[in-house]
Amino acid sequence: MNQPHTPQRRPSQLPPPDRDHYLGLAGANTMGTQALAATEDRIRKALKHNAIVAIHGHVGLGKTFAVHTVLRRHAPDTTHRLRFRQAPNMSELRGALWRALALPGQPPQSADESGERIKQALEQSPDAVLLLDEVQWLSKTALEYLRDLWGDDERRAAVVLVGSGNTRQKILSCPALHSRILDWYQFAPLTPTEVLATIPAYHPLWKDAEPDLILYTDDHAGHGSFRNWAKLTLHLADALEENPNLTLSKDLIRWAFSRLDPTTRLPPPR
Repeated sequence: MNQPHTPQRRPSQLPPPDRDHYLGLAGANTMGTQALAATEDRIRKALKHNAIVAIHGHVGLGKTFAVHTVLRRHAPDTTHRLRFRQAPNMSELRGALWRALALPGQPPQSADESGERIKQALEQSPDAVLLLDEVQWLSKTALEYLRDLWGDDERRAAVVLVGSGNTRQKILSCPALHSRILDWYQFAPLTPTEVLATIPAYHPLWKDAEPDLILYTDDHAGHGSFRNWAKLTLHLADALEENPNLTLSKDLIRWAFSRLDPTTRLPPPR
């Protein structure tokens, strides 16, 4: 009979902070936005109560960045991170959990035995946190498995679900999971007021920019999205580095707009 296995303490599965910024944008700072504070509030509740929370919203708004930042503060060594790039089948999902929990050897071929070993490992690590990113890729069967894995009376781990696209609709299609989620937070684009308060401190390139120039940039291409702002900042920083005679100006920003997909930006006024 298999003996319960206590997961080995291992280096943090969270990526280094500089990898959270788009393309490792040099000089970018972590900003104390309202969304970051709201994410921290939800995750702290999840850790306190071994609960499930869901963080969702459109791509590029900083969901994963915020979740990583909060978990580095509160559970840097006990977070087991799974990030999905495509829809996994159940064997792949159990295998990902097996590796994240640092269980020895290969997962058993039997789904029941593999699942039981995973549950035992979580029960031996009461401070475990399961971080599942890009959960929009998960099937209804996979989401229902996660609900069973979390348990009820056992509450084997705090679970943080992060996703974009139809994440909320997928969770709604699993009533047993949906009813057990303690708290939700939906990311939204930064408002113009938040852009003016955030972007000058986000990166040195914008430190002394005029507010009208920042709002012009946001209206036409930033759209309150940190990823959009990071792309623009990368293009502008490269241009300024390669040509010291240039200065940050509306003309240079218009040039940066031309490097973006035109379907994601508004044309400059004539």
